[in-house]
Amino acid sequence: MSVRPAFGETEAVREIKARHLRACLLAYTIIMPAPDRYRFEFGLKGLFRADLVVGNDKARKFVLVEFEDGRADSLFKGGTSRYRAWSPRLEHGFGQIIDWAWAKHSHPTDAAFTNSFGGRVVEDCYVVVCGRSPERGSLEEQRFDFRRSIKFNGIAAQIYTYDDMVDAMSDNLAGLLAR
Repeated sequence: MSVRPAFGETEAVREIKARHLRACLLAYTIIMPAPDRYRFEFGLKGLFRADLVVGNDKARKFVLVEFEDGRADSLFKGGTSRYRAWSPRLEHGFGQIIDWAWAKHSHPTDAAFTNSFGGRVVEDCYVVVCGRSPERGSLEEQRFDFRRSIKFNGIAAQIYTYDDMVDAMSDNLAGLLAR
């Protein structure tokens, strides 16, 4: 799989929708057993929306994904030559996953929440896919690596660049084919 140098969020979502098995491979890459459910434009409590949710119904595990654009300045934008600021696109995606975590934490047994998932959620993970990988060895790479995986009230939140996503999916596909 290859990734073009730059593209917008709408184009990224359109491409992943056209290749729904890649969406399942992405979820398999992240935390779960083989996915058997997926849905695009997934609503949470009528307030929020995930670009994609992929899950395993028997294990009751789900990955919610927010896609942002894949441009050179999608992770860092502005600032100075020594210290670039986090980009508005990344902050928007990160804000989305914070809202999802809040929606779950505020009322985890609320019917609007559990009905969306077809029952109780045992484990979930929130992912933002945004931007291109920072230059190796750079301050931006170190900062991004530190931020790439955190937890909110026990819920894993991860940030992938499109380069990371393609590499992880390719590695997992190769591993599955080697079995």
